[in-house]
Amino acid sequence: MGKHAAAPPTAIVSPSDQIGQLLARGQWHHQAGQLAEAENYYRKVLAIDPNDFDGLHLLGVVAQQVGRSALAARLISQAIASHDRSSACRDLRGPSNGARAQQDLAAAHSNLSIVLTSLGDQAAALKAIQRSLQLYETDNAKLLFVGCLRNLSFIPDGIDLRDDLARALSEPWGRPTDIACFAANLIKRNGTIGACIRRIGATWPNLSASHELFSPTELAEICGDRLLRCFLESTIVFDLELEQFLTAVRRTMLAAVVADGDLQPSAQEGLRFLCALAQQCFINEYIFFCPDEEKRQADGLRCKLVEALTSGAAVPEPRLGVVAAYFPLASLSEADLLFKRRFSAPVAELVSRQVGEVQGERRLRGSIPRLTAIDDGVSLAVKEQYEESPYPRWIKASPVVQTTIEAHLRHLFPLVDVQNVVGTKGAEILIAGCGTGQHSIETARQFPGSRVLAIDLSLSSLCYAKRKTRELGLKNVEYAQADILKLQSIDRSFDVIEAGGVLHHLAEPFAGWRVLLSILRPGGLMRLGLYSRRGRQDITAARAFIAERGYGSSANDIRRCREELTRLRLAKVAERLDFFTTSSCRDLLFHVREHQCTLPEIDEFIRQNQLDFLGFHLPGSVLQNFRGRFPTDRTMTNLALWHDFEMENPSTFAGMYQFWVRKAK
Repeated sequence: MGKHAAAPPTAIVSPSDQIGQLLARGQWHHQAGQLAEAENYYRKVLAIDPNDFDGLHLLGVVAQQVGRSALAARLISQAIASHDRSSACRDLRGPSNGARAQQDLAAAHSNLSIVLTSLGDQAAALKAIQRSLQLYETDNAKLLFVGCLRNLSFIPDGIDLRDDLARALSEPWGRPTDIACFAANLIKRNGTIGACIRRIGATWPNLSASHELFSPTELAEICGDRLLRCFLESTIVFDLELEQFLTAVRRTMLAAVVADGDLQPSAQEGLRFLCALAQQCFINEYIFFCPDEEKRQADGLRCKLVEALTSGAAVPEPRLGVVAAYFPLASLSEADLLFKRRFSAPVAELVSRQVGEVQGERRLRGSIPRLTAIDDGVSLAVKEQYEESPYPRWIKASPVVQTTIEAHLRHLFPLVDVQNVVGTKGAEILIAGCGTGQHSIETARQFPGSRVLAIDLSLSSLCYAKRKTRELGLKNVEYAQADILKLQSIDRSFDVIEAGGVLHHLAEPFAGWRVLLSILRPGGLMRLGLYSRRGRQDITAARAFIAERGYGSSANDIRRCREELTRLRLAKVAERLDFFTTSSCRDLLFHVREHQCTLPEIDEFIRQNQLDFLGFHLPGSVLQNFRGRFPTDRTMTNLALWHDFEMENPSTFAGMYQFWVRKAK
């Protein structure tokens, strides 16, 4: 009788290997949106090692996603403290793992920043994201830095922000418009500049016509402020005090050039700042207040500039810079001749933006196809407005974190079922009412496997969008002129449709919504924006004031109206960002067609058309307040409760209702 073979020894799995396996399973469920299963695996990790960095960190992320922010803050802080107590994370085997550990620690600080923001601790959130950026710079961390500043209503003490803020504006780290208000407040804290701003504000609008408004020392500090210069070159000044100050600086530089043809105290630094100021005036479409005498002086310089270009005489760069601060250079009768001259770098950039880019857009007009007829009366009126005033004018594209549509929605709405959504790869996306292309470009970059069709009524807006798209080298977005009301005729359907700022400008917004639904595939997704009646009461009051005063929608009337509104201290409407450029102010207060609605009306439409409401796109602090007010609505999708919340908090949707819905399969 033979002997039995000896049984092989039982494999021993080390705690380290067990933890690795549990983490891998937890992360798989986490990425699939199965948060309860992920939490279960992460807790098993902590049962083996209560100080495991990954287990604490990822469990904290889950806690934040399910609305338990206080627990999330405690867990992620414990993870960071655990890491700080050791020289590296668990099971590091070599220098590459050390680099990976630093990236993981940076990610933990980023996630802690998100949690602290939702808890309302903005200063601590800002410190956390700055620490993340110090450890390892990523596009996501840069976007979070911008998000922190966008939500910050005060300047925190003991945090050095100027260098990071200048980089965030100029590189950029996000949409520069999102941090413009914070940048303005920080600039106003500069001792000398702040004193100048207060002095100008105290006498506004009674300013001297000479260049004695500022001393040479003050002008030197103004021209040498890097943050202020980056701000002027990158985005729009959304601050009345700073706008008035810059208007006075412009007048001072005009007077200096008229008097002696140069800038003081430093010609080189002064010229660079003057070009930045001219860039700002071009971006805001020359909305700064300009009395008749000042305009006559500027017009005199413009005539001298045209004469010099025509005759071949020398073109003094300060003169050109001042003219560009009052009139777009492309409007000069001899603008083409500017390209035959050699200029210093800041002036050459100014010419490129104000002439080269404008001429480039004009050349693109014949390349935009028209998909539908445009013959509806309201559509034609809206088209005319945006042909004259393309909106919005923007300069720098924000970085994006590439992802899939499903992952993006899971991030926005972690408690809503977004399993098996259509078009997670290679999605067909329609941007209806794309304007000047800022959002369509971000969408095409965020979902690189998608194919984006962006349409608008305005050819001028589409040419701006196409120019910016070409500058970025994007190949997955196409532009066309079309009327939403006739889109059924194009014989195309889409996985995702975005209409974030157009339906409220139709004669019947809900009719336009039905047209879009008809070309949305079963199971498709839609992101909408609609104006809130409750949130725009200040706009309604301002429109009544404008009608009473008889203002028209010309650029000159818009400037005069703004000045009267601010002088009468109708400050509520002047707090809106759209108050600060000519085209956006026209869109805000002088639009040919605006429809406002309520959440009960939206809720009724959603029910009638058997749509699933996925959620609002809102700051984390607002969502946290809603959770606290209505804790039983875990998914935050009850529109009746949101209506109650808006009645209690009228400014919640001051911009507009922005939300996602899904069509039934």
